[in-house]
Amino acid sequence: MSPDRSRPGERGRQLAAFAARVDWPALPAAVQSKVVDHVVDTIGTMFAGIDADACARARKAAREWGRGQDATLVGLGDAYPAATAAFLNALHGRSHPFDDTHEPGNVHPGNSVVAAALALAEKHAVHGATFLSAVTAGYEVVTRVAAAVSPSHYRSGFHSTGTCTVFGAAAAASRVLDLTPAQTAEALGLAGATAAGLRQHQLDGSMLDSAFHGARAAQSGVMVAELGTAGVGGPAGILDGPLGFCTVMASEPNLSRLDAKLGVDYELMRTAIKPYPTAFYIHGPIETALDLKRRHAFDAREVTGVEIATFRQSMEVCDRPRVRTRYDATTGHQYGVAVALVKDKVALSSFSEAALADADVLRLLDRIRVVHDPALETLVPRMCPHRVTITLGDGRTFSALSECPPGWASPVPRHIVDAKFLEHCAAHFGAERARETLAAIRRLPDCADMRRFMSTLKTEGTGNDGR
Repeated sequence: MSPDRSRPGERGRQLAAFAARVDWPALPAAVQSKVVDHVVDTIGTMFAGIDADACARARKAAREWGRGQDATLVGLGDAYPAATAAFLNALHGRSHPFDDTHEPGNVHPGNSVVAAALALAEKHAVHGATFLSAVTAGYEVVTRVAAAVSPSHYRSGFHSTGTCTVFGAAAAASRVLDLTPAQTAEALGLAGATAAGLRQHQLDGSMLDSAFHGARAAQSGVMVAELGTAGVGGPAGILDGPLGFCTVMASEPNLSRLDAKLGVDYELMRTAIKPYPTAFYIHGPIETALDLKRRHAFDAREVTGVEIATFRQSMEVCDRPRVRTRYDATTGHQYGVAVALVKDKVALSSFSEAALADADVLRLLDRIRVVHDPALETLVPRMCPHRVTITLGDGRTFSALSECPPGWASPVPRHIVDAKFLEHCAAHFGAERARETLAAIRRLPDCADMRRFMSTLKTEGTGNDGR
């Protein structure tokens, strides 16, 4: 029997039913491979955020939220109630703009989804295949919801990583808890009541606000799923009902994105892993600038001007000619390209306090301008175009067009995913144990007990002391 899409909220119910029934062994091999890569990458970003000052302060505050020991903080020995662990792990992972991106939906799905699934998978000691089923369900839900409301939702000032990821976190948590399709739809209904996040932080320059949005979504996802097990639910038509999320929070929603080719065309496959710790729009200009420098063998000191031509939304988010804060650096075209040309790479260390004061980088940053190109506007959203033009003191000019950032058209190669994880994990566990941890994540489909797996992510000898 085909779904009755004339019934209000039917598309959302179909999406919830899909999430409730995701079965890891039945998934296409390409989807399985993609999901495991994103779990590796997301857990790696959680390691990367452990030492952020705001995260340490958040852990201290979270000690007052409850005394349960259900779930582990990645890279630490601390254990918290499941919802709190989900919040903190997602906060760690979002504290740097190094987590994955679903550009069609302007959303960062990984940390909210994986943190929620990890917390409940550990609490209930489920099989690794169940955890991965949940992660798949969460990614597919959040990317479809975000795509359904884009681009008008984001353009109006909503931050999709706060508003949309809660549905993915709720779907993932519901799948771990084996909720029925009806219960999952009602859990999403409750999630809709917490769907919040505004883009003011992009003006004020606070990465913590962006991280908080994803963390709160992970926390809420766990909470609403656990309410579902107790028989508490919300409106099943929350996604596409007449007064539902998509209709109210987007001026031009495309409701068909919620369930079109569901289970055949996986929206999550359009999610990209980041090779650079910057806003995703900057990746294309960084790669293009590095390529031009390699091909033409010039020195950054020879550069007298750089022009980055792009479309309006890229300018709106990433045209930051002055670096007032670390946020300006991680989200600014100017700083990212300047670092690439001066240092020949862009790493997490490129955004330390000392790096932000580098005289050579700042000197070149002043010579970089971002301009709007109406011709490139016509390529959006099929592409994410940026044209980089570099002028040298001797009058030579080099130019190249980046149609898409790395990871957009094809997945980032596994060796890059693994190298990124090892760098983050080794900073806390050392190189040998980092390799062992990576291997354990890649064996998750065969893991019989997620509680045992999570023990491999602990640092011995620490407790709930906020580190």
